[in-house]
Amino acid sequence: MAVKKPPTAPAIEENDPFAIRSFEQVMTLFDGGDFLARFMADHRDLLQQLQDHNDEFGHKGAKGSFTLAISYELGGAGDLGMRAQANFKGPVKPASQAAAYVDGNGQLTLYSPLMKRMHGGLRDATPHDPETGEVRDI
Repeated sequence: MAVKKPPTAPAIEENDPFAIRSFEQVMTLFDGGDFLARFMADHRDLLQQLQDHNDEFGHKGAKGSFTLAISYELGGAGDLGMRAQANFKGPVKPASQAAAYVDGNGQLTLYSPLMKRMHGGLRDATPHDPETGEVRDI
């Protein structure tokens, strides 16, 4: 059976000059503040990617996200090991689009079957009397 230490009441110091009081202060601990600077630069890039996507493709699909993971590991002497990782996901460009037709042989073609029917040859469009063949004046 493991021996448990008796719980001790934590000593709260009201005026601790080393206390970390904000999330920004926590973020500046990682890599000597470089992690926060990189995070903010990557965040700015993500927002720019959203704007660029909106300009090029419209607002549909202009989505992005980031995931921030902070893990803690408490040491035996009361020391706290911390790790932070940020992953950014920008908008996805829409799939390219094209249009073509399928001909009678099942092949792709740029020539419309409707155009092929329209260009099937000349036809007489002159109004005439079907019994006598006489051309009518309009």
